[in-house]
Amino acid sequence: MALNRNITISEKYSVISVIKSLFKQRREQSIIIILLSIVVSFFEMLSISLLIPALEQILNQSTEMNIRFVSYIKKVYSMINVEYTILTLFIGIALIFIFKAVINITLATLINKEKLWYEVSRRKKVCDIILYSDWVFINGSMKSYMTNIVTNEIEKDRDVYLKTLNLLPMVFLLLVYVILLVLLSFEITVLIFLIIGGVTLILGRLVKNARYNGSKILRQRNLFMKETLASLDGLKNIKSTSKESFVKNLLHERTKYLSQIRYEMNDRMNQITYLHEPANFIPILIIIYISMTYFYVPISVIGIMIYVFLKLSGDLKVIQTEYYRIKFEIPSMNAVDVLIDEGSKNVEKDGDTTIEGFNEKIEFKDVSFGYSDNDVLKNIDLIINKGDKVVFFGPTGVGKSTIVDMILGLIYPKSGELTIDDIPIENIKKGSWHKILSWMGQDPYLFYGTIEENITWGQKDIQREKLDNACRLACCSDFVNKNGFSYDYIIGDRGSKLSGGQKQRLALARVFLEDPEIVILDEPTSHLDMETKNKLLQNIGKFCEDKTLIMITHDIEIPSFIDTMYVFDKWELKKIDNPNNLR
Repeated sequence: MALNRNITISEKYSVISVIKSLFKQRREQSIIIILLSIVVSFFEMLSISLLIPALEQILNQSTEMNIRFVSYIKKVYSMINVEYTILTLFIGIALIFIFKAVINITLATLINKEKLWYEVSRRKKVCDIILYSDWVFINGSMKSYMTNIVTNEIEKDRDVYLKTLNLLPMVFLLLVYVILLVLLSFEITVLIFLIIGGVTLILGRLVKNARYNGSKILRQRNLFMKETLASLDGLKNIKSTSKESFVKNLLHERTKYLSQIRYEMNDRMNQITYLHEPANFIPILIIIYISMTYFYVPISVIGIMIYVFLKLSGDLKVIQTEYYRIKFEIPSMNAVDVLIDEGSKNVEKDGDTTIEGFNEKIEFKDVSFGYSDNDVLKNIDLIINKGDKVVFFGPTGVGKSTIVDMILGLIYPKSGELTIDDIPIENIKKGSWHKILSWMGQDPYLFYGTIEENITWGQKDIQREKLDNACRLACCSDFVNKNGFSYDYIIGDRGSKLSGGQKQRLALARVFLEDPEIVILDEPTSHLDMETKNKLLQNIGKFCEDKTLIMITHDIEIPSFIDTMYVFDKWELKKIDNPNNLR
């Protein structure tokens, strides 16, 4: 099953569901974070509470609440055998702030470790899905969709997790501030929350439908990635047909639309940020006036309430902003989960039989295969014996590569049976089978690295003599160690600094270095000049004298070492022995 090409992100996620998921996945760590948050909140409450008697002593004021509170403080000081004075009170406040800072550092470190764990585990899961999912699933999914997940969405997925973790301590602090305000003055607290509620409601309207906008941006980003990758892959065709203007307009249109959605969302976030200052300051003025005029609240209590209110308002601003950013980025978390869930349902099958070598034959018994409703192979019977030199010939799309994909174990017959030494290929451990063979495709896999790293890919401690011999057989000697090239030469992204023929020869050098029992080559000389092609074919023939060789070609000139040719003709596979006699 492949991902839907027009995949849409479901609405099953909410901030609450993210928190539930957090507790489900990391219960122990979540409990520790909550406990530390409670401790921090306790110290915050204690530090602010101690400011009240300190401020009242400085202002030479005294309230009934202060008298009771000071008596409690004096009892605590007597228990630890410390004299209560204004100095010791200030020292106590300072120590509480230090303790609070230490706990906050511990809490921040724990949250950062959780962020690291989450990001690494999610990236590993996505990589595992790409590497170990069924080939039909991977090949049928959008390359651009997966690229967007790995490069963009997984970052936002991490941010959702991190923002949610950061919100937990702030919620407890918010609760502490509310309790303190109620203890200081219930009436003023009610007034404060009436004002805050109104401000929050107004600002909340500015970022309405944040999650919808997040989903819209995700879809546009996927589309933009798809078209950008297609343009990069087809850049040569675009430039050679002067289609730059057409593609430019298409990409510019997508870029403008994507940027416009982002601009609108960021603009709303900025409005919230800058409106919070007047939204906080104006209520403070109103509260001070009402407190002093109607409730006769002492100036010391008003000062503490303003301090608490400012902290409350600042945290509320962060909570509100982060809440909407979480909603905005939740579709990215959902997109990552969709890929992981779909990939988990399509894990590549593997057998449990280990084979040590290739002893007899590869046999197709009445094999049929197709993608969805499109049949590619029908009732194929075919035997490739050990030591055979076989070529598959025919036009594009008749099933040559499908046969090779089956032999490689990437796909399995829909009906019939494919066996290796009479063992069904589904029962064979892929790792053991792939050690016996080596495959080179039409578009060789090269990566950003040196020539040596690309040839020795996955192999360690290769002797220079073997590397030199592999390069000689692959006819790489005309450019390796010449014209500025060396084994340490960086070939660029996917071999961008090499010609098509040089890429093919490096890939063939990799095959020669692996020295397998079975060699599978798909159009190995399609980018070579005639002289290099003939020399390379001679080397392939000598290299494969004691090996099994399977080739795919469109070239009507069949190499002399081929002893059997299979020709696709109207869905039928015709066997031609000694094809060189047809010349």
